[in-house]
Order: sequence, then structure tokens, then C-alpha cells
Amino acid sequence: MRRRRSRQISITSIDAALRLTVPYILLAVLFLLNVTALPVPYMGVVKPFLVLMPVYYWAIYRPTLMPPVLCFIVGILLDMISGTALGVNAISFVLVQMVVRDQRRFLMAQSYITTWAVFSFVVGGVALLQWGLYGLVDMAWGPLMPIMVAAAMTVFLFPVISLFLILTHRLLPS
Repeated sequence: MRRRRSRQISITSIDAALRLTVPYILLAVLFLLNVTALPVPYMGVVKPFLVLMPVYYWAIYRPTLMPPVLCFIVGILLDMISGTALGVNAISFVLVQMVVRDQRRFLMAQSYITTWAVFSFVVGGVALLQWGLYGLVDMAWGPLMPIMVAAAMTVFLFPVISLFLILTHRLLPS
């Protein structure tokens, strides 16, 4: 009987560990998609803030899955692979994680539409912050339209990506 119980515990712990890898696999997929640019007519290439979505979502529903250190590491890696100014995404992700985590109780009690509306404000703030930081690095501020198009694309893609995040959240052990 004791052997059966230990086998059951080990299977349960393996199952829980495998379930905990699903959010990170989804983050890795969004990371890879974020590195690729989408061509937009009359705009050139635009990169929506895909990695920002799990940072925002997990800061509300499971803040231990995306601690500030992980947000910083993911942001630095995204900056290095994208060839952008080092630290811009890292600062953005850490700020979003910390601010949203502080408002977690409020956001958890809200409807999906309200959560989405707050996300749109967060994306707008991140877009302006990144535009400003890129301008400070280069000492030349580029046009605001491409980054606002990227922000709008991010807001409109959020329901699709959040569906995967919600399904992933349901897979996680309690």
C-alpha cells in the first residue's frame, strides 16, 4: 500500500510540473512571434506587443508565474534578439508587472471587458514609454504612428491570445 501511495504522489507531482510548463511554452511561442515583424501596408513592418499580454494576464491571475525578475530577463532577451535598445522592453515589462500586480484585487473583480479596457490603457502607456525611451537613446524621436498601430494591433489581438491564456490557466494546478 505504501508503494502505491508513493507512486501516486510522484505521478501527481509530475502532472503538476508538466502543467506548470504550459504557461512558459505559451510565453516562448509569443516571444518567437514577437520577434517577427508583420508587414502593414503604407506603414512598413509593425511588431505588436505580444509578450506584454502574458505579463499583464499573469500579473493579475498568477503573479508568481511571471515575477519581475523573469519579466526583466524576457525583456532583455527580446531587446537583444530584436536589436532594439537594451533594457527598453525589460523596463516596460517590469513596470507593467509591478503596477498591474498592485491593482490585482481590483482587476480580478472586474468583467473581461473592463480587464481588456485596462489592458488597452496599459498598452498605450507602454507604447508611449517605449517611444520616449527609444527617442532618448537615439536623441531623435521617430514618428508616433507605427508604434500606435502596433499598440492598436496588440489591443485587438488580446482577446485571441487571452483565450489561450485562460485555457492555460485552467490547466494549472490550484
